[in-house]
Amino acid sequence: MSSATPEGMTLVPRPRRNFGRYAPVPLVGIVVLLVVMIILTPVLLASGKPAPGLLTQAEVVVDRTSTNSTFHFYVWALGETIRYDQIRVGVASSFNWTGTSPIAWGQLQFHTWYNDSNVLSIIVASSANPVALNISAHYTSPSGSTWYFGLVAFYVAMTSPPSGESLYSASGWPGVTVPSTLAVNNNTLPVAVLLADVGPGTPP
Repeated sequence: MSSATPEGMTLVPRPRRNFGRYAPVPLVGIVVLLVVMIILTPVLLASGKPAPGLLTQAEVVVDRTSTNSTFHFYVWALGETIRYDQIRVGVASSFNWTGTSPIAWGQLQFHTWYNDSNVLSIIVASSANPVALNISAHYTSPSGSTWYFGLVAFYVAMTSPPSGESLYSASGWPGVTVPSTLAVNNNTLPVAVLLADVGPGTPP
C-alpha cells in the first residue's frame, strides 16, 4: 500500500483527545483524595460508629482574642459527629509559669473538673493565665475502643509594643505537639492540638 497522498488532497492531523475537558486536573485531584480517604478511613459499621481511627481522633481547640482575656477550649473529634462515652477536662491555674521555663507537671493541682458522658464535645472557658488542662476522652465502638489523652498549658504574654500579645504553649505528654509561639489575633487563632491515642484500658 502506497503512502503517497493523491494530488490535491491534504492530510489533516488527527485531533488529540483532550481528556482535560472531561476530567480537569482539580477534579482528578479531588477524586484521588477521596479515594485515599476512603481507604484510610475506617469503614462505618451497621451501628453507624466507626472503628477508632482518623474520624474519632480527639483534639482540643484553643481560642482567645486580644480584646478578651478569657481562654476558650473546645474538646471534640476530627469527625464532627463522633460521640464519646466520656470526656473529662481538669483545669489548673495556680502555678507559676511564664511560657519559657519547664513546667513541673506532677505538681500541678487540677482543682476544677468538667465531666460529661455520651457527648460530642466539652467547652471550657478560663480567665486564668497561665492555665493547664488535663484532658481525657474515651471512645468505644463494636470494633474497638481507645482513650485520647493530653496535658497542655497555655500562657499569654504582652509583647513589645504593649498593644500585642503572644501565646505560649507547652505539652506534658509524649505524642502531643503544641504550636510554637503565636501572636494572639484572628489570623493565628483558633489553633488545634491533637491529643495522644493511648489505646484501650484505663487513662493515664
